[in-house]
Amino acid sequence: MKTSIATQLFTSMLLLLGNTACSQEMNQAERNKNTVKLAFEKWTTSESSFFDLLTNNVEWTVTGKSPYSGIYKGKNDFIQKAVIPITSKLKTNIKPALIAITAEDDVVWLNWKGTATTITDETYENHYAWMLIFKNDSIVKVTAFLDTYELSKLKDMSNNIIETIEESKAYIGMWVTEDGNIRHELLPNKRYDEARGNKKSAYQGDYKVIGNHIDYKDDTGFTADGEFKNGILYHAGMILYKEN
Repeated sequence: MKTSIATQLFTSMLLLLGNTACSQEMNQAERNKNTVKLAFEKWTTSESSFFDLLTNNVEWTVTGKSPYSGIYKGKNDFIQKAVIPITSKLKTNIKPALIAITAEDDVVWLNWKGTATTITDETYENHYAWMLIFKNDSIVKVTAFLDTYELSKLKDMSNNIIETIEESKAYIGMWVTEDGNIRHELLPNKRYDEARGNKKSAYQGDYKVIGNHIDYKDDTGFTADGEFKNGILYHAGMILYKEN
């Protein structure tokens, strides 16, 4: 009888300890889940960055075969080599929308959708599933699953952007008519000097280039403008070519 009672007490203690451990694990999982939920909510309202949850030595893996796929060692490595290059292709910040959060033990799964406008005024949209591993209330490891095709499109976008003459500074230099009668020099200091025939500095003044458009203000007071198209300057009824 005594043995039976002792056995029952021992079994009860094991069950109690097991339930306590299980409860602690559930509490930790719930705490991690709430931490992610709160950080995500603050991210959606631009109060803070979700990446604030990452430890400095976090290991972040982007799955797939996109130009950004791979393993990043540390928060700075990930931000410099992945986050900044990606966001540089966007005109607006990514707008996150929560789909689901689940948690078990030290792992939290975050499923969300992000949308933004690219620098070419197209819509960027992607679905993300992040496996977040916690330690001491911070994220130490992330595996990110997403549509890497969309990332590849962002990477290739820079190759499809046509640079304006303002950006390339290719307008600086001498522009001449086909017969060589008019020599129109655009100087680096935003001044122009135009020779006509044998008359040097027939016209001088200031100019301003915006995109592929140019505005002139002559020192005598009159104004004019022009357009750069396919390497040719169309100005005041004249066609001028860049002199090499």
